[in-house]
Amino acid sequence: MQKTDATSPSLRMDGVYERSMMRYRSDIDGLRALAILPVIFFHYGLKHPFNGGFVGVDVFFVISGFLITRHINDAVEQGQFDILDFYNRRIRRILPALFSVLVVCFGVSTLTQTPPEVYDTSRGILWSILFASNIFFYSQSSYFDSSLQVNPLLHTWSLSVEEQFYIVIPFLIYFSKKVLKIPLKFIIFSLLALSFSACLVEIFHDKPATFYLPQYRAWEFLLGSVVMLATQPAVLARSRVTTPVLESSGAVGLVFILASLFALNNKSLFPGPGALGPCLGAALVLYSGSQQRTVVAAALSYRPLRFIGLVSYSLYLWHWPIWVFFSMYDRPGLWTVPLLLGAAFGVSVLSWRFIEQPFRTRPFRLSAKSTIGAMGGVMVFTVLLAFAGSRLNATAWHYSPAEQKVMSYMAYKPTTMRTGTCFIDRKTEDIEAYKAAHCLDVQAGQPNYLVLGDSHAADRWYGLQQSYPNIHFLQATAPSCEPVLGENGGQCGALLHYIFEDFVPSHHLDGIILSANWLEQDFNNIVKTAQMLRNYTDRVIVLGPSPEYDQLLPLLLVRAMVKNDMDLVFNHILQDRKKRDQMLAARLKGTGIEYVSVYNILCPGTVCLTTVSENVPVLFDADHFTAEGSVFLAKNMPLFGQTHSNAGDALPH
Repeated sequence: MQKTDATSPSLRMDGVYERSMMRYRSDIDGLRALAILPVIFFHYGLKHPFNGGFVGVDVFFVISGFLITRHINDAVEQGQFDILDFYNRRIRRILPALFSVLVVCFGVSTLTQTPPEVYDTSRGILWSILFASNIFFYSQSSYFDSSLQVNPLLHTWSLSVEEQFYIVIPFLIYFSKKVLKIPLKFIIFSLLALSFSACLVEIFHDKPATFYLPQYRAWEFLLGSVVMLATQPAVLARSRVTTPVLESSGAVGLVFILASLFALNNKSLFPGPGALGPCLGAALVLYSGSQQRTVVAAALSYRPLRFIGLVSYSLYLWHWPIWVFFSMYDRPGLWTVPLLLGAAFGVSVLSWRFIEQPFRTRPFRLSAKSTIGAMGGVMVFTVLLAFAGSRLNATAWHYSPAEQKVMSYMAYKPTTMRTGTCFIDRKTEDIEAYKAAHCLDVQAGQPNYLVLGDSHAADRWYGLQQSYPNIHFLQATAPSCEPVLGENGGQCGALLHYIFEDFVPSHHLDGIILSANWLEQDFNNIVKTAQMLRNYTDRVIVLGPSPEYDQLLPLLLVRAMVKNDMDLVFNHILQDRKKRDQMLAARLKGTGIEYVSVYNILCPGTVCLTTVSENVPVLFDADHFTAEGSVFLAKNMPLFGQTHSNAGDALPH
């Protein structure tokens, strides 16, 4: 086995090149393995106990900042830095495996996916080869765009962020040292502080921006650069750090990383404060192994871990397309997940051996000019593939009018939720953008009911208003905003504070309807909140969780219609929603709080309703109602007298 530092989802460094500037550190390969494995487990649904498995990418960013900054800094100081040679090595390291994945995704997508999926995959291919997929996916990251989760190239966002760092950092170091004559540490610390501060502010206003965009991720790379500064020979000679300090640093760093894997989840304030743990942990591990072989460094140098680190770049590239394409027809389960893990690892080893290695050394190691020219040709060819995808797919597949109608709901825009006025969107910077005068306009002479909660309240408002015209429904909703007492920050916290402390006590309401994507940990707070609200209103009604799928319902329906097999839809229902509904109903029983089982309305007996009104899907994504679905639900709620019959198309469950 070649003794090199290999690559990862967010770190790719030519081992031969690295050793020319610094000693080989086998523990870095092990650290890559420690980062990549939780990411794979997280993506493959093995989130327990690795709820924070996504932090592996942040660990890679720190490693990347450390190695790349050190190499460039050393080369510039020695007068040996060649920008063309730098990009030559980056291209040979990155492009061959990436291009292979893009071509395979193009072929599989064109032959197997629906036209909307092919269109999305083709755009992913286009922006991935241009190393701007993070910007593209950010532009698509509306609150309701679940289609991103089935894009086989979604994971390339981190690759693009890193390439954007690689574009900037060589010039930053060169001009700092050779032109501006400003100490590099001043530049790095200043930019790190600026990036982290911006991230802390923006995460409360536009969380997807802090996730995808480089200006909010730069501090993670620059933290690795700080480690580079701290491990310069002159600095180490002055600091005289003792062995106990190095051992402790490595141990604490490892604890930080592992604790983040277990403590964080998709509701954490991340990135930003939530990313500090894994990033500081990675920095400490890198620092501790810079002078001697600590216990942590020895553990990370374990041969199997090192090998996983070697193939981690290919493993990251291939694991997500394998998962997405398999999930098109079946929801991976107890037996299939291990098989998919094995397949991903096997393909990755082959990719590393027969695609990565030949371009890193021989026989395909080209000169800088030849490599850059070849990259241009590859990029042009890939762009042409991206534009050809939809046309070739249309030639290969033809869909009936009924299938096309259902398919159109894959691009559904939920305008009936009043996004930006009564449902605060992610672009809203403060509570002042909420149109209280319009959304909370109490009407005299009519019963007034407030619909309060997250998007699972906003999508139900329309059906209630349309189904019961003699009742006036007010709306106060925000993303990921469970309407309960407790610690809620950002837009949600401001909205709930206003509703609970100001609006409800000062207005008479006939009823308040609480609806959200309830989690089990919310149940006790639901009771406390509802009992508090009973002091101000006649009725408090809790709407339970709806059926949820692991993919867009319209997409699943189209696949099932083409295959004439509705089990393709049933296999993707999340089974825990029914249990959650039953638990919440039991918790509210005997409290005087009214409960409506949305799940039982959609899934009466042994069937789940999937369409209404002649092939209109009940849901437009995995768990949000279409306008027609919202009306159907409202008319069947036992709230205001006689309900309508459960007329709709059903799916056995």
